[in-house]
Amino acid sequence: MKKQILIIWLLGIVLMAHAQRTVPISSIEEDYYLNFWKRNLDSLTQSTDMPAAFQMSLIPKMSLGISGNHIEKLIGNLKKDIPMKYDPRVEEILDFYLQNGKRTAFALVYFKHLEPQIEAILKKNKLPNSLKYMPFALSAMNIKASGKTGASGLWQLMYAASKREGLIIDSYVDERRDLGKSTQAAASELAQLYELYANWELVIGAYACGPTNLNKTIRRMGNEMNYYTIYPNLPDFGRDIVPALTATAILCQFYADFNLNLPKINFGIEVDTLEVSQRLHFVQLNEVLHIAIDSLRYLNPQYKHDIVPAIHQMFPVLIPKGYLAQFNDFEDSIYHYKDSVLFNLKKPLIQLQPYKSPEVAKQEPKPQPPANSKTLLYYTIKSGDNLGRIASWYNVKQSQIQDWNNIRDPRKIQIGKKLKIYVPQEYESYYRQVNKLSLSAKQKRVGKNPQSNSKEGNSQSHASEKSNNSPSSANTEWRYYTVKAGESPYSIAKKFQGISAEDILRWNNIKDPRSIWVGQKLKIKKQ
Repeated sequence: MKKQILIIWLLGIVLMAHAQRTVPISSIEEDYYLNFWKRNLDSLTQSTDMPAAFQMSLIPKMSLGISGNHIEKLIGNLKKDIPMKYDPRVEEILDFYLQNGKRTAFALVYFKHLEPQIEAILKKNKLPNSLKYMPFALSAMNIKASGKTGASGLWQLMYAASKREGLIIDSYVDERRDLGKSTQAAASELAQLYELYANWELVIGAYACGPTNLNKTIRRMGNEMNYYTIYPNLPDFGRDIVPALTATAILCQFYADFNLNLPKINFGIEVDTLEVSQRLHFVQLNEVLHIAIDSLRYLNPQYKHDIVPAIHQMFPVLIPKGYLAQFNDFEDSIYHYKDSVLFNLKKPLIQLQPYKSPEVAKQEPKPQPPANSKTLLYYTIKSGDNLGRIASWYNVKQSQIQDWNNIRDPRKIQIGKKLKIYVPQEYESYYRQVNKLSLSAKQKRVGKNPQSNSKEGNSQSHASEKSNNSPSSANTEWRYYTVKAGESPYSIAKKFQGISAEDILRWNNIKDPRSIWVGQKLKIKKQ
């Protein structure tokens, strides 16, 4: 009898200890991270954007008991290249992942499908491979996840960081949902944060909480640089990323230890890429070529409203393999199919612009329309040009040029496009010459008074022609390099032997190395 009582007593202690480790259902709503992660997991497994073959039905939660000692042992056996350590929060998060059973397994299979692409980009940027677990920890692999601060995508990229990395975010496109572009942007941000903190726990925390929030917390706590010490004072929306990353690594590497069976789902779809030059609606592809809408949404999550707003630039669209020839045969018919109905918008797509907070919008000056005393001239954009320079040649503001030409992103100007420029009527002849001058001649005009005799402009024009036709100029051979996200003149120079960043800046008449933009073509002298 005493033996039976002892067994019951010991069993009670075990159950009580397990109950303390398991996150109660009622507390989930009060726990920002667990609540956010679960909502994204539920959305992922029930999403109508996911092809029907991939969708998961609701699975009741199940709790699998795990011990702290067991987790510590697993952490010791992890394949990792950044610090990971045991913390009670790691245990809580891992147990919560397991409570969601087959839905977590579904997200894990999706992670393993995307893992090679993520690893390749991290390797290219010379970053630790263990950072590949961040998307699972941040968003439960829900590519459309949207956070408390406006962060979005698998990597929960903030708006400001995304724009800094050259991603397009506007009313119709959000490239934070593009796996390749968002991973590259996240990698660039993480690399820059490591240069600042040189500590991976602080880097990952700064990425999720924002470096400003992290720095404020560090200062408030007497310049304490230990992540686990400052953890309680960090914002709730980002502080759990470090323990969540450790929990994710354990889950991904040792899921079999917890009897978690992964479903056999092949997320791969063979695809072809369309380079779309006109606005396109997924309904047009669906009804003309009979491509399933959910497949188009799954392959192209960056297009928020099923619309590809290709007006003055090309946009890529992935379609299942086997439809490319049909698209080429019926391209014109597809673009015009129901276009008056599908694109019956209050504002044309060309007028759409990125989101701006009310504070930012309030501070921006509103460009004034040109007065009647102005004359319209046209300037053809040339290689190396940017709106700031062009504005200085015509003594106008960059914002005016953007307004006159309906340009929302100054980095998206294209070589060969004509810009409208309004100049005073009395100086028309002076400014009309700008379009024909060489770059050096145009730069000499910056800051000069247009009242000076127009003969000066003519002499500059003749001089520039002689300069351009000189033997040294004629014999110079150039190649052109297109700037990619996260690149600088210094990183570009490393790709060309014997060329320095200063050479690139000089050849392209760039004074501020920070002024280059994604898509800009740079002249590189052939050696």
